[in-house]
Amino acid sequence: MKLALSTIALGVGLACACQVASSQAITVAQQGSGNTAAAEQVGLTPYDPQGPLTTASITQIGNNNHVGGPGATSSGVFQRDTNSGVTAVVSQNGTGNNAGITQDGVRVYGRFDTSITQRGNGNDAAITQAIVTSSPVVVDQNGSGNVARVEQSLSGDTSAQTSQTGTGNRVTVIQRDGVYYGPKVTQTGDGNIASVITDSAYAAGPTIVQTGTSNSASTVQRDGWDDSLTLRQEGSGNTADVSQTGDGQVADIRQIGNTNLASLTQTGARNAATIAQIGSSNTSTVSQAGEGYVANVNQTGSGNWTNIYQH
Repeated sequence: MKLALSTIALGVGLACACQVASSQAITVAQQGSGNTAAAEQVGLTPYDPQGPLTTASITQIGNNNHVGGPGATSSGVFQRDTNSGVTAVVSQNGTGNNAGITQDGVRVYGRFDTSITQRGNGNDAAITQAIVTSSPVVVDQNGSGNVARVEQSLSGDTSAQTSQTGTGNRVTVIQRDGVYYGPKVTQTGDGNIASVITDSAYAAGPTIVQTGTSNSASTVQRDGWDDSLTLRQEGSGNTADVSQTGDGQVADIRQIGNTNLASLTQTGARNAATIAQIGSSNTSTVSQAGEGYVANVNQTGSGNWTNIYQH
């Protein structure tokens, strides 16, 4: 399907409005509650870095609005098989909103071209990318009880950045068979959970920063060339669990607070691990099997114990 080059769709809904748009340049703005918006862009165009972009921009202000199906059951922005350069931007301000973006077989260039920004409570964001090029992803949520999910597969020059500010937030990032860069998760508040899986990605490495109490972070990297990982948690009751398999693994875990637990398992070539915990009742377990072995654990406080297994 050949896409129109200059059509712009603009929709303003006050209540229970629904708009589905399709063109090479889409802009949708909705204000009110219970609105639904969707944008579909499908078609092959010759790649031209100086040519027009395939763009989708949806802005919603209000509560219980949807970019896609409720609860991110379906993507509101769907972009597939286009080489003209792609951007997808969703902005929502309110409570109970959800947004989904799916990109499949597209060329994305520029910085922060795929993003979901949500302000409010109880919002849901989901981004899925497959077979894309130069595809940075940004999810920015501010409020309480928000959920973010990012999945990237079979893509090159990928990166994912998620930021959540509030209470009880959850982030899940999955990258498989990608090239360069890794996810970056930043959470500020209480009860945050971050789970990152990076599988067969070159230069993979999540950077997770959590500030608050009862935070939990779990990352898994497999068969990953230049592995690197930095995890910092500040508060009490934090838990960190890291497993890396393959190649150049490097890990740095720092927890400041009480009742922190850090467990690191690295299997493969050039291992290195540094775990520092400051507080009381901290526990550190490090297991490395294969080649480089370096482990440095520094715990300050009372009730700390360390178990290191290197072969």
